[in-house]
Amino acid sequence: MTEKFIQFLENFSSDKLEELESIYHEDISYIDPINKGQGIKHLRLIMQDLLKVFKNVKFELLEISENKQLAFVCWNMTYKFRGKNYLINGVSKLDFDDSGKIIKHEDYWDASFPLYGTFPFLGLLMKGIKRLVSVKPPK
Repeated sequence: MTEKFIQFLENFSSDKLEELESIYHEDISYIDPINKGQGIKHLRLIMQDLLKVFKNVKFELLEISENKQLAFVCWNMTYKFRGKNYLINGVSKLDFDDSGKIIKHEDYWDASFPLYGTFPFLGLLMKGIKRLVSVKPPK
């Protein structure tokens, strides 16, 4: 069931957005650390925005675990933003309906990571907070 999704990610581009209806249920529920969308039209807008804001978006698929109704896909996404290259690793949790279309898509990735390089002050603040609340190793 994940074959269409895998091909979609491996060739991710604005042209590929025409294939959304063959992969996703029309009432798809999409959630990631930044966006929450309901319906295929909203998902299309989210993906169009991703391709508009970031350049050279590419996905590398690392691992897939699936059964008839559920799949987990581990991936790396590389992109260019304001002339700099970035890498985000993440996991997509995909729930399938009876026809094999994705009815729920949840992406998990560290949303603070891209902010470190883009907004240096915020990055320093986040790193300071992380250092403050992290558990220290035993002495």
